[in-house]
Amino acid sequence: MNFFKIRKARKELKEILHHAKHIRHMHEDIGDPQLLSELKSAEERAQNIRKGTDVTAMEAVGSEVCDICEKVAPPRPQHKIRENVEVLFVAIAAAMAIRAHFFQPFKIPTGSMQPTLYGITVRPLEEGESTALPVRIAKFFWKGEVFLNNDTLFDRLAKLVTVGKEYTATAHADGYIRMHEIDGRVLPDYRDNFDGGKTITIYLGNTPHVVSQATVRYSRYGEYIRKGESMLRGVAKAGDYILVNRMKYNFFPPKRGDIVVFDAKDVARDAYYIKRLVGLPDETVSVNPPYLTVNGKKPTDRRFQKLFHNDKYNGYVYGTYASNLTPLIGKPGESITLANDEYLFFGDNTLNSLDGRYFGGVKQERLLGTAFFVGLPFDRAGRVETIH
Repeated sequence: MNFFKIRKARKELKEILHHAKHIRHMHEDIGDPQLLSELKSAEERAQNIRKGTDVTAMEAVGSEVCDICEKVAPPRPQHKIRENVEVLFVAIAAAMAIRAHFFQPFKIPTGSMQPTLYGITVRPLEEGESTALPVRIAKFFWKGEVFLNNDTLFDRLAKLVTVGKEYTATAHADGYIRMHEIDGRVLPDYRDNFDGGKTITIYLGNTPHVVSQATVRYSRYGEYIRKGESMLRGVAKAGDYILVNRMKYNFFPPKRGDIVVFDAKDVARDAYYIKRLVGLPDETVSVNPPYLTVNGKKPTDRRFQKLFHNDKYNGYVYGTYASNLTPLIGKPGESITLANDEYLFFGDNTLNSLDGRYFGGVKQERLLGTAFFVGLPFDRAGRVETIH
C-alpha cells in the first residue's frame, strides 16, 4: 500500500515541478528576480525530496512550490471566462481558415443547375398530404420542406409585382373558390377575367381578387375560406447546401465538366454563381440545340452525354432567358471564342439560367473551386454527380 502512495506522490510532484519550470521560464525576463530565485530553490528541494519515500514531505514541498508559482504568475481575474473566450476565438479562426482555404459551404438559390443541383422550389400541397406538426418537423429536417399557407408562399412564387400592381394571397371576403375547365384550361369560377396574361381575377362571393397566374395551382379550391385567411397553401423546399473544394485548383487545372463556383459580381448582382464548365481557354463554343459544340465537336464526356440524352435534362438552348441582356449565343451561327485565361460556364438547365451565353468567359482568378458534396437536405445528401 505504501508503495502506491509513494508512487502517486512522486507523480503529482513531478507534474507540479513541470508546471513550475514552465512558469519560471515564461517569466524570467519580466518576473520579480527574488521570487524567481525562491522558485528555483524550491524546485531543487522538491527534486531531492522526490527521490525519497516521505509522502508528507513531498506534499508539503509541492504546496510550497505552488504558492510561489501563484506569486510569480498571479491568476488573472475571471481567468476561466478568459480561457473559454480564447478557445472560442481559436475555434472561430480555425473554422474561417478552413472556409477560406479548404472547404466552403454554399446554398443553391436558383434552378439554373436542376436537376443536378436544386435551388429553392415550391410545390402544391398534395391531396391527403398531412400537415400535422410532427410530420412537418420530420420533413423539414429530412427533405428541407416547409409548409406554407400565407403570403410567404405567395412571395416565393414567380413575379408578385407587375405594372404597378401589388397582389396579395389574403382573402378579403368569405366564400369558396370554384374551378371548371374550358378547352383544357383550368379557370376559376365562370366570372374569370385574364389580365394581360400574367394575372387572373378570382372571386370569393362577389369580391374579386387579382392574383398571379403562377399561383393558380396553389389555391385552396373547394375549401371555404374566411376573410383574412390565406387563399394559398403549398410546400417550399430549400435549395441544396453544398461544399466547395477550394484547394483543387491550387494543384490541378480546371477540367471541362467541373461544376464550379466563381465570382460573378462584375456581371450580376449575386456575388457568386455555380455553373458547369463547358469551355476552356482558346476554345470556341457554340450551341446546336440540344447539343453543345466545342471547336465544332460535341463533348464526349459522360456528364455532357447525360445532358444531351437524359430525359431529366433539356439539353442546351439559345440564350433567351435574360430579357435585359443581349445573348452572345442567341441564334444559329453565334459562338464565343475564349481568351487564353478565360473559362466558359453554362447552367445544366439552360431554359432558366443566366450564364456564359450572356456574359461570356470568366477569368481564372475568379474561380473559387468545385462543388463536390451535397450536405442538406438529407434525402439528397451525397456526391454531387451521383445523387440523382
